[in-house]
Order: sequence, then C-alpha cells, then structure tokens
Amino acid sequence: MVTSLDWLSEQIRQPIDAATPAIVRALAGQLIAVCLIGPAAKRGRSLRGTHAELLIVAETLDTARLRELARGLAQPLRAGLQVRTVTRTELAGSVDVQALDIATWRDHHLLLAGSDPFVGLEIAAKDLRHEIERALRTLTQRLRNRMLWCLATEQVRLDALLREGMELLTMIGHHTLALVGQRPPRDEAALLGRLLAWCGTSVAPVAPMVMALRSRLEATRAPDDPLAELAALATTTEAVCARVDALRV
Repeated sequence: MVTSLDWLSEQIRQPIDAATPAIVRALAGQLIAVCLIGPAAKRGRSLRGTHAELLIVAETLDTARLRELARGLAQPLRAGLQVRTVTRTELAGSVDVQALDIATWRDHHLLLAGSDPFVGLEIAAKDLRHEIERALRTLTQRLRNRMLWCLATEQVRLDALLREGMELLTMIGHHTLALVGQRPPRDEAALLGRLLAWCGTSVAPVAPMVMALRSRLEATRAPDDPLAELAALATTTEAVCARVDALRV
C-alpha cells in the first residue's frame, strides 16, 4: 500500500489526502479498495491539464452509501478530484466488456486503502484484443473527424486532443505489446518506439513525427504544424488498429 505521493504537487495531492479517509469512513465495512489510477499514479509523468482520479471498489453502493460518500467527497470533488465507483460484482463481471479499462487499472494503480481488488481477476486475451481494436477505431475516427473540422474552419488549436490521443495510444500500446508476448518498456517514450517498430513499414514515414510530438507535448512546447501532427497520429492509430485486427489470440 502506498504511504506517500511525494511526486505529486500539493495542489493535486491535497484532494487525494482528504478524500481517502473520507471514503474509508463513508463506506465502512463495505469498502474493498481505494486506488489511485490514471497519469497521477505514474511517477515522472507530466500532469499538465489533468486531475487525479480515484477508483473506489465496494461490496455495494446503494443510494444511502452514495449520499454519505458525497458528503465526505464534496470538497475534494470541487477541487478537481475525479472519482470512479464500481462494485465487486461489477468488476468481476466486466472483465470481458471492459477488458481494456480493467487491464489498465490493474497494471497502473496505486493502492491507497483496503486490499488489491485485481488479485485473481483474469482477462481473456480475445476480450482484450477486441477492446483494444474498438478503442483504436474510435480514436482513429475521432482524429479524422477533427482533421476535417480543422481543414474546414482553419482552426488548429489541437494540443488538448493531441495530448489525449497520445495518452490513449501509449496506454493501448502497453496492452498491445503484452498481448503479442512482448514486455512493455516502463519508459513511455521507449514503449511508443517499440509499438511503432512492431507496426513496421506502415508507420515508418510518420514515426519520427509521432515521436517528436510526444516529446513536444511532454515539454509543453508550442507546435509548428499541428495539422501534420494530427495526420501523423491518425495514420499511426489506423495502422496499429489494422495489425491488432489481424491478430489471432
């Protein structure tokens, strides 16, 4: 169990520190776990423009419990903390239809209270492959639709979308590499490079721009050609999706 979140700024850490004991009190004997998930759970991550997110796992979450929980979380939520709630039954029953979400929570969480809710959960490779493909298709279509809008309106403020797209591609890349029997690198730049190499020649022309985009977003530098970055990211997600679609697991 994590006892210190010293890599987080005080602004991000304070709502977490206030929320965790409030959740324990509100859910009493029904609580299974409080986990920190998302970018804040990873040391060394740039958290610009993001908020911390907690996953609450409980035996039951009826209306009375939610009211009690809401009273305890009012201030942390107003301060920007994000919260997801799930029951033990929902978690166990969703390993097929939420395979990608649950695999991400399992692989990238920090336990703040209770016991690890992911012990013993098994995610079938076929379900994970299906959810990875679905997420990639959704992301590809979203990037393409935004490109159409930008070309039509000549508006190119894209950093929020590019950052979100890169975050999703990196997360998906972790699970894709694991699915094909590779050990995903802990360093996210190395992970992205490994994913691009796995895709092969189909992404070779845009791979340098995708890697440069990741570095630029990490350093919060202004873009030179955001539309070209968007096109490169969309090409990459489409290529990764095609390879995932062809997998037989």
